[in-house]
Amino acid sequence: MAQTESIFAWRRQKEVWHLAAPIILALSSQNVMNLVDTAMVGTLGKTALAGVGFAGMMLWAVVAVFQGLSPAVQAQTARRLGEGFRDRLHEAIANSIYLAVGFGLPYTVAFFYLAEPLFGFFNDDAGVVQVGSEYFKIRALSLIFMGINFSFRGYFNGIKKPNLYMQTLLMMHPLNIVLNYLLIFGVAGLPRLESNGAALGTLIATLLGTGNYIRLFWKHREPKADLSPRAVSLPHMRSLLAQAIPNCSQSFSLALGFLLYFVIAGKISTDALAATSVLIRLALLCTLIGLGFGIATLTLVGHAVGEGKPNEAKRWVYTALVLTCWTLTLVGSCFALFPTFFLSWFVQETEVIQIAWVPMIMMGLSQSYDAAAIVLMHAHLGGGSARRVLIISFVNQWLLFLPISWAAVTWGGFDLTGLWTCMIAYRFLLFLSFLVSLIQGNWIRTNV
Repeated sequence: MAQTESIFAWRRQKEVWHLAAPIILALSSQNVMNLVDTAMVGTLGKTALAGVGFAGMMLWAVVAVFQGLSPAVQAQTARRLGEGFRDRLHEAIANSIYLAVGFGLPYTVAFFYLAEPLFGFFNDDAGVVQVGSEYFKIRALSLIFMGINFSFRGYFNGIKKPNLYMQTLLMMHPLNIVLNYLLIFGVAGLPRLESNGAALGTLIATLLGTGNYIRLFWKHREPKADLSPRAVSLPHMRSLLAQAIPNCSQSFSLALGFLLYFVIAGKISTDALAATSVLIRLALLCTLIGLGFGIATLTLVGHAVGEGKPNEAKRWVYTALVLTCWTLTLVGSCFALFPTFFLSWFVQETEVIQIAWVPMIMMGLSQSYDAAAIVLMHAHLGGGSARRVLIISFVNQWLLFLPISWAAVTWGGFDLTGLWTCMIAYRFLLFLSFLVSLIQGNWIRTNV
């Protein structure tokens, strides 16, 4: 009887890092771009910082409907690769692109015209509403292209070529930073657009990124690959939607919950809202590292299940969990040890730093299990249990976290530290929920 390979075996660690490292690098470049963007907008004052931060959360909620396409495309593509059907690798990406275009057109028009009423509904500060709604309108013009980009992310990661995804982001984000600088401050004879310049720079970079994804697809495609309308079929569309709808619902639910978290923070004060904007941006650095490991886990699980090896799929999850926890413990410790140092990069107002440094320490110390929850969630998606992910996420966020946070601030008089205590507890419960589900089993579905 052959001896079972240890989950700590160097070969397994190398395989996880081989898939995760390009994704982490690409996603980290995205967060560096976001942080530089935040630092530039921060020089315009706390109203601009709060407005753009709130717009970012609003945009996340809107784009979340498209984000669910990525894991659906990735899960199906990885499964076809594991099954050896290379002539069918393009099915998911082709159908996903047409879904993004068909749904994105009315979606874009609706949110472009609803931006100002929506911001006025969620926030009482007129300055924040004006800055945020104008920023959001410009970014809304890129919704279709963001949907297409998410689809390509799932495809390239599903075929185990994350370096192609990385190449595109490493092209987009430096360009985005340069464009934002030129347009925010009116450099080189360009108009000074302030926060609107940040939105316009990101819009241009997104469009160029879509073009590069299409170029890379045709350059590295399989012989029978096709993105024309001929590749769209009702059975394939139905299969993709069966996986994508729970994913999209879960992503939208998560993003809308964080948007409401911003609303709750705004009830404390504008300073608390500005501080939360910075804290979320910094936390995203760790979150995106965890997402890199999660996306790699999704591919490994999907490929193993496609080969008919469910036990191997489970072992890949444990290998990824160990690497994730070690990595994020190191990164999170830096934030916990030097909170004011990192906060001072993005905030000029002393009063904002004073209320943010304790939540910053808490955020840093929680990153290992926060990222582990992301890996476990993607393992479930790779196993075809998108509906279970939706249920676990919904219960923890909407039935526990948000009601408790709202009550703590509205009736309990909690400050920003108390609000972030609720956040840390929520992420720990989410981790435990996914871990229990993994241990109990029945999270792998054979038909995807």
